[in-house]
Formats: sequence, C-alpha cells, structure tokens
Amino acid sequence: MASSCYSSFSSVDQERLDLQSIWGVVSLINQHIVEFLSDAKTRVSFKSRCFSKLNIQKQEFFEFSDHSILSNLYWGIENVEAAIEAKWPEEKASKLTNVEELLQFPALLNEDGITAGIANSYLICCSYFYLSLVRKLQRDEWQVALHFLQAILVSPSLVWMEFTPDSCQNLFRLCFGLKMEEMGSGNNGVFEGVRRKARRYKDRLMYYQVMSYGENQWDTESLLNGISSSNESAESIVYRTDWPIYHQFEKVHPFDPQENVRDEMAVQVKDISEQIAFQDHRKTVTDWEKIYKRRASNIKYVQDVLKESDSVTPVSSYADFEEENDLEAYIDANGSLMKSRRVIADDREVEVIYEQFSLPRDKLEEEISKLLCISEGYLENYNEEYTVRVSTFYEILNGKAGTESALTKDGVLNQLLTAISTSKEEEVIRASMSILLSIISSNRSVIEDIKKKGLNLCDLASALKRNVHEAAVFIYLINPSQKDLNRLELLSKLVEIVCNSKIYNGRPSSHMITPPEASLMIIEVLVSAFDTVPNNSHLDIISSPEVISALINVTRNDNVEELRSLASILGKCMQFDGKCRKYILEFIQLDSFLCLLRSCESHAKFVALEFLNEVLRVPRSSAINQLQQMRKAGSINIMHLLMPCLQKSPPRFQLLAANLVLQLDMLEESSNRKSIFREEAVEVLLESVASVEDSSTQLLAARIISNLGGTYAWTGEPYTVAWLVKRAGLTSHFHRNLIKNVDWLDQSLQDDSIDIWSRRIARNIIKFGNLVFHALEEGLKSKSKRVSCDCLTAIALLGREIAKCPDSVRYPACEILLSGIEQFLHPGFELEERLLACYCIYNYTSHIGMQKLVNFSEGVRESLRRLSGITWMAEELLKVAVYFCPNKLRISCVHTQILEAGQKFSGAVTALIFYRGQLYSGHSDGSIKVWDIKGQSAALVWNIKEHKRAVTGFSLFEPGDALLSGSADKTIRVWRMIKRKVVCIEVIVTKEPIQSIDSFGKNIFITTQSHKMKVIDEARIIKDICKNKQVKCIKEAQGKVYIGCMDSSIQELSITKKLEREIKTPTKSWIWMHNRSINSITVYKDWLYSASAIVEGSNIKDWKRRRDPQISIVTAKGAKVLAIGVVEDFVYLNCSSSSSTLQIWLRETKQKVGRLSAGSRITSLLTANDIIFCGTEMGSIKGWIPL
Repeated sequence: MASSCYSSFSSVDQERLDLQSIWGVVSLINQHIVEFLSDAKTRVSFKSRCFSKLNIQKQEFFEFSDHSILSNLYWGIENVEAAIEAKWPEEKASKLTNVEELLQFPALLNEDGITAGIANSYLICCSYFYLSLVRKLQRDEWQVALHFLQAILVSPSLVWMEFTPDSCQNLFRLCFGLKMEEMGSGNNGVFEGVRRKARRYKDRLMYYQVMSYGENQWDTESLLNGISSSNESAESIVYRTDWPIYHQFEKVHPFDPQENVRDEMAVQVKDISEQIAFQDHRKTVTDWEKIYKRRASNIKYVQDVLKESDSVTPVSSYADFEEENDLEAYIDANGSLMKSRRVIADDREVEVIYEQFSLPRDKLEEEISKLLCISEGYLENYNEEYTVRVSTFYEILNGKAGTESALTKDGVLNQLLTAISTSKEEEVIRASMSILLSIISSNRSVIEDIKKKGLNLCDLASALKRNVHEAAVFIYLINPSQKDLNRLELLSKLVEIVCNSKIYNGRPSSHMITPPEASLMIIEVLVSAFDTVPNNSHLDIISSPEVISALINVTRNDNVEELRSLASILGKCMQFDGKCRKYILEFIQLDSFLCLLRSCESHAKFVALEFLNEVLRVPRSSAINQLQQMRKAGSINIMHLLMPCLQKSPPRFQLLAANLVLQLDMLEESSNRKSIFREEAVEVLLESVASVEDSSTQLLAARIISNLGGTYAWTGEPYTVAWLVKRAGLTSHFHRNLIKNVDWLDQSLQDDSIDIWSRRIARNIIKFGNLVFHALEEGLKSKSKRVSCDCLTAIALLGREIAKCPDSVRYPACEILLSGIEQFLHPGFELEERLLACYCIYNYTSHIGMQKLVNFSEGVRESLRRLSGITWMAEELLKVAVYFCPNKLRISCVHTQILEAGQKFSGAVTALIFYRGQLYSGHSDGSIKVWDIKGQSAALVWNIKEHKRAVTGFSLFEPGDALLSGSADKTIRVWRMIKRKVVCIEVIVTKEPIQSIDSFGKNIFITTQSHKMKVIDEARIIKDICKNKQVKCIKEAQGKVYIGCMDSSIQELSITKKLEREIKTPTKSWIWMHNRSINSITVYKDWLYSASAIVEGSNIKDWKRRRDPQISIVTAKGAKVLAIGVVEDFVYLNCSSSSSTLQIWLRETKQKVGRLSAGSRITSLLTANDIIFCGTEMGSIKGWIPL
C-alpha cells in the first residue's frame, strides 16, 4: 500500500529517529485511517464486530455501573457514523465533540481489569482506535497518530487481528518491520517488539509536536491531503481536556443529535471528501522532504536531547549543548516565537534565523496541555523519560526573555500545581510532583515561583497522607512556618516514609533530595521547634529503636545538612527518653558526626557540640569508650577541630567544647605533661562558673564541672551526687528515697571506672590551685540553687584528692571553701546537699586539718548531730568537734513551718511517704497524690485514682525499687517509676480491708481491719501470723518486724529465721487497762518506741531483756497517744485529747517544750530529713523544721 518514496523510512531499527522518520509514521497511520474512512463497507463490518463483542441490544436505556461503560463505547461508535453522514458542519462538529467525550470514559479504564465480562484491553483499544477516527475527521493528523499508537500500545495483537487485519499489513510491515511469517504467527514476543517501537514513535511524536510548535502545521496537513493551496487557513480544533461526564448519572440514554448540538463549540470542518482525497503520495513525500531539510537544523538540538533516551548511557545534556553550540530560543514581547542557532562550520560561527510564526496565548496554553497530558489522566504516557522531557522544555524557556516566555513557564507551573491541588488520582499527583521536582532540581528559583502561586500546604499534607511521598520534598522546599507545619499533623506519615526508605535504595533520581531525606529534615523541625507538650508527643513517636535505626540509615554520611538534622533529632530523643541512648550508640558511627565540626556552617558545629555532649551523658565506662572512639576517629585533629569552637564560639558552645576537650585530654594522664588544650578548657569553665553576669552560662559551666569526674545513668540523669552520697555513708533505703531521680539499683552506680576517672580529674583540676577554689567559692554564693549545689558537688569530687595533697594546697582550700560549705549542713536543705557538705568537711579537714572544726559554730555542730543518725561521717565529725570543744550543746526547740499543701476535695490525708524524692499522700477517697517539694513550696505532679476506697498505708518495696499502697478496698497495689511517671505494675487482692502495711525483702506484711496480721510471700501466697494476738500496728527495722498488739504486748518477728518472740508483755495495771492497745510503733537508730496511753522507749536489746524502759512519757490523764514520730532531738506525739496538735518533747530529757497546730484533726504523721510532716482530716499537708 505504501509507495517507494517510503523506502528510506522502512529501516525502523535505526539508533535514532529523526523528524522525517516520525513524519513518515504519521503519514502511514493517517493513510490507513483515510482508507478505512473511505470504505463504508469496512467501517460497517468493523462496527458490527465491535457490537457483537459488546453484546448490547438496542434498548431505551442502560442501567449504570459496568453497562454505562459499554453504553458509552456503543454510542460513541454509533455516532462516528452519524458524524460522517451529517450534512451540516455545525452538526458534524457537535457530534464529533460528543463522540470524543463518550469514548474518553472507556479509554481511561485499567488495562488489567474486566468490565461486564469483557477484557478492558479490548474496550480501551477499541476506544483509542475510534478516537483516532474522530481526530482524523477533525483534521488533527498528529493526534490521529498518537491515538492509533496508543491502541497498539494497549494491545498490538487486537489491532492486528481484530481491527482491519488486511489493511494493517503494510502499516505493520513498514512501521514495525514485521515480516509476513512473523505477522501470521501471532507470537507474543513479536507483538512485544511492536509495542516497544510504538512507544518510541509516540514519545518522539509528542516531542517533535512540542518543539515545532508555532510553525504552520497545516502546511503538512495539506500535503497529507493533497491540497495544493499552502495558504489555506487552519481550521479551529476543539481539544477536550475535561473529564467525561456521563459516569455521573445513574442511567445513560440513547444519543439524540437534536438535543446535543452545541453552537458555542462548533468548528469548521471540511467535507469528508477532502479528508479522504489522498492523491499522489510520491509527490506528497517529496514536498515533505523539502520542508524537512529546511527544518532539520532547527530541530537537531531536540534530537540530541532525545538521544539520551535511546541509549543506556546518557550522551548529552542541555547544559553541555548550550556550552558547545549556544542554542537560543527566545520569545519576543509581541508573542512570537523566534528560534535561532549558532552553527559551527569551518571555524566560522554563522547565526541562522529560520522562521517567525505567530503564537497566540490560547494556542500556547493548548500546546502545554498536550505536553502535560498527565493532567488529562493519560498516565500510561508517564515515565522517568517523560519527566526529563517536560523539565527540558521548561529549562529551554527559563533562559529566555520576553512576555510570552514567562507566560509559557507560568502555564507549565499552573497546570502542574492545578493537578496537585485538584486531582483525586494519586498517580496524577505523583506524576505532577515528579515533573515539578525535576524542574526544581535544575532551577531552584522555581521554588519561589511556587510559593508566590500559593501551593496549599493542606493539599501537600493530603497528598502525603495518600502515600504520595514526593509531597514531603515539596513541604521541605517550601519551608513553611513552624506553626503551620505543626498543624499539618504529619509526623506519623513522615516516620512511615523514613521507615520504608529501602524502596528508594538504588533508585536513580533527578531530585536534589529524596522523600525520606526530606522527611528527616522536617522531623528535625517538628521535634525541636515547639513547646514541651507537642514536642514530647513528637519525641514519643520517634524514640523507638526501629524509627531511630531508620533515621540513621536514611542519612547520607557525606551530606552535612542531613547529618546536622540527624544529630539534632537524636539529641532531642536522648533528652526525652534517656533509655534510647544505649541503642543510639549501637547504631551510630561517631566519626560521621565529627565531620560536622569541619563544616563552614556555624549551626552545624553547634549541633555537633550539643550531640557529642549528649552522647557522653552515659555511665562512665561507656563514656570513656565514646571518648576513645572520638580520639581514634579524628586522631589529634579532633582537638584542633574543637579548639576554634572553644575560642570563637558563643559562650554556651565554648563550654560544650571545653567539656569535650577536657575529657578527651584526660584519656592520657601524665604527671609531667603540660597540655595547652586542658589549660584553655579549664580556664573557660572556671571563668564561667565565677561569672554572675550570665546566669545561663554559669548554670551550664557548674553542671559540666560537677560531672566531669562523675557518672550518668543510661537515662542521662547525672548520678555523680548519688555516687558521692553512697561514699558518704548513705545506706538506708528510706533515706535514699528522699533523693530525687535516682534508681539506686542502677548498675552504673557500681561502675568501677568511676573511682579511677574521678581521681584523675580531681588531680588535674587541683593543679590549677587557688584559681579553682576561688571560682567554686563564687559559685557557692550564687543566687541560683542549682549552681551552688553543682559547685558543692564539684568541691566534693575534688575533696577525695584534697585529703592526699600537701598542707600548702589543703589549707588554702579549707580557708576559701569551708565557710561556704557550712550552710548546707543545716535542716531545710535537701538531704543530698547536707550529706555532700558533710562529705566535704570530712575530706578537707582530715588529719591535722581536724583542728579547723574548733571554729565551727554551735549551729554547725548541732546540724552534725542531727545528721549522725544518717551517716557515720557526721557522727565522726561530731565526736571530733566535741573533743576540741567539750561544751554541752544547746538544743533549739523553735520550729518553723516550711510547707503547706493539699486539696480539700480528696478527703483526709491517711498516709504519707517519700518515694524517689517526691512526697506521696494517700487520701480517704482512694486517691494518691504526688508532690514535688522544692524548698518551702509543693507542686502537685500527679493525682492518681485507682484505689476505690481509702488508702490506709504506704511502704517502700525493695524488689524493683517499688512502692506499696494498701487500701480499705482489699487491695495492695505495687507502683514503679517508669519514664519518670509512677505506674501500677501489680494488684494484690486480699480478703479483708487493709489497716497498715510494711515490707522486708520480697515479703509484704499487713494488718487487717479485724486486727489480724498476714504475710504475703514472693508467690503472693497469704499466710497468718500471730494468730493468737489482735494486732494494731507493725514496723519493720533491721530485718525484724515489731508488732504492737491490742493487749499492750509487743512481738518481735525475725524474718530470716522465721522466729517469733514477745519482747514486751501485756500490761497488768488496772489504770491503763482500757487504753492498753499499742497504737503506734517506731524505730530510731537502735531504739524502739511504742505509744499507747504512755510512750515508752528503750534500746532494742533492753526490750529483749525485758528491762524497764529508759524513756517513759505520760501525757494528759485519760488521753491516749495516736501517733509518734522521733528525730535526733525530739519526740512528736499526736494525742486523742488534742487531735489537731503535735506535742514536742525533748528526746533525752523527756521534757515537753512546745506544740504545733495543724488546724484540724491529724490523720497521718511522717518524719524525714529533720522535717515533721502531718496530714489532716481536711486534706492538707503541713511541715515544720527545728531551727
């Protein structure tokens, strides 16, 4: 069917397709369509086959669903014939427009599906074939070829076997190089080759269509149709870019031409006879060749750009070509497209200006619509190559001046942004974003254009939540405000993208950043830029090992921005949940983060300093390992990288650098080695500690210097104080729970490397002499309690080595520091501060320095006496002080109230205890309140309501460092501190309401409302104890349980030996018979005190020997003592005769010296750290200390 003029085209296997070859394809396809339209018999036969396949009977209407698709195709085919037979151009144009709408609906089906029992591939293929007929009737030869090629792409076998097989033979032979025997075999491999070539033809056709835009395409049309007049004006062509509308109705009715004439959309279409008068094909192609020669050089650049898609290895780029040949394409202010090119030939540069054609804006936008066909839903056209094509088109326009060039670029961006904002198709949004990101990767200024056009963040968030991951890149590039970003609620989706980042491994991308990498940097903003509550909720999501591992895997080690974001996120995670430090250190390579210190960006250096300091907040042995890794990774260079930070950074980061420098320098200790690094670091720290102008700097410096020689828990809590007070002799489980935020079972406190490291640090710091002591003295005077406490800790750390120093060092230290240390001994300070002060005095006044104790005031010695029941150091110091100054100490009986807290609506305070440094109060309504005591104020931290009736008692439970609460609701709850929040981990059910509770080891002891005593063992088996006694109260001390009975006897139960003995027999006095029950028992040091109608106290050994009590206090006649509390100097009694007051008695002289009023009936009593606490019936808690 083709003439010999196409012989040059027959070799379709050439490496590259030039424009002439593409026009040959267009010609052959249009020739085939013209012959099909010319043959009415063939058309009718093909229509009959299609209708037979659809199996549709003509009827009044069709029900919607799958049949609506078939009906659209049916009426589309039917109306093609009606359009051909129409007599008036307006009627014909209207029918063609409606046919196109009808056929677009089945054309958009999924190729792999089935509709009403018919394969979608058949319906799609048939739709595109008839769309090519419509375009031919509309005289759009380019689109004819595109639609026909699309039909072949869907199913080449159907086009060959079903759609006019006789007339397609030459077309398949010439266009696709098929031999007759191959065409007859129907082999799938053969048709797959046809599909690949059809794809190539279609891609090139789309490019040449765009790049030749503005040239008179209708010259070629007239050539195709054998029309001699080249000046014939082009007819208006109607392009439909909207979606089909027929699927919106429940029923599809038959087509009525009289009802569907649309005057406003009418176009002038020539008679079909003109379109099918294809004559003298040889002459046509000859004329074409003349035009091609004239245009060949103009399109050569596009061919070079396309060459990349024809080969595996890229061979050209726009940038390269522009540099070599200086291609220009510009659009002037009048809206005309001018193309020019400089051609290098014979060492001469010749500028050739080819043609200038009119380019109206409406047709320009129409051409852009063709180029961006993804917005029309033709997703089969989209691939990575297509993205490159559109971005190249935009890149060419970007370097050109003129109004129309700007309008064209706006048109491209508008279509892409409209698709992103309005499309409901996930693939349409993804394709549009990929193209736009490709454009941005070549020209970052496009981001500003996008911002000006107002791309809606909500649309991007919606797309991201619909798994269009490219939206994360857009959000990162647009860089929205922090508040706007937080409102989008994207963190969970961003984390999901990061966790699934493996799908991007090995994937080539033209984007400057991948979605997981963009997500990483957005997450950094989310976790670091907001207030505590939202920030903590964000950190809670990302602090799991899985997410942290994914974040680390996403980050590229050679990308400073990503490393900075990762370091910031990991630092925040460690601050939020310290337990993640352990697996963060397992996942990361520290040398990657050290690269941030080499960055020219100050912010990156600061983030690195923050992160590396956070990494060192781990147990000492692990911190030493991290320091060794830093030293090994950076060799000596790590010190040189830190020194500029130490010298030129803002104060905060100078201190962070000093901490790193000093600890790295301490890895190798030499007594004679002088280190410049160490000197500068210590100088920066001491200068900041002594500074009073910048409180934040002083606070950080004091924190650093107090923990240089100490340790941390894996949670990041500084454990230096806990380690020191253990060395000061703090052993009591009760007293340890007066100290906040310490898990005394933590293995980091058993780390042997702490002792070696602290001594090394102390030795090297002491070498700076009085400079150190004066700086710490200034820190002790600070108005900030935290600064003064940290300086006290640092002094205690140095004290371990001060004791070994010569007098020339120790004496000046004592003179400078002791007067500031004394104040921390007195009641009113935290227990750890009092113990640290005692520890300092013990070390700084050791040996001959003990004579310094002569100068201590009477108040200091009194404070030492009060501490003597907690630590042996205080007792030793007191002995020395008494030796040098044997005067009898005067005891101050004055008490001052330091605390009042509570809530009126929770009932009486029925139990009090300290746990993990916080005060717990149990109430008659079953609630447990947790109070944070700071100085003279109490802040309610938690209000827990899990017991259903009154909480009757608390007890510390050593296994797991837990807390027990007993209640009248017949339950015991086991509480534990998890992530700084108290959590109930177990509920033990009893048969009776609980009156009091205590514990030792793994055993729990309770008394019930019926005055029975029971023990609950590790297996939670409940057994009776003292079956022959009615029990009123119990108290555990030194591995024994002392039991106060209703008959005034006291029983001793040895827990380890499981022996029970009576250490006080029932009273036989008729005077006390009616008040004989033991209401309260307490133990202080080695003394046991019991309270009934009288208070009796003796050494426990004397109780066992049944000697008369050494202390006997008789209250008002007829009154009974309800509760008793004992401290070093005083005994506090709550009596029935005055239930709202506490009587104060001197412990040694048994003399009543005063009373304290609680305001309402006292219902609970607690002594701790020389403070007497009482809970009242009105729900208030009050506390007093002796002055």
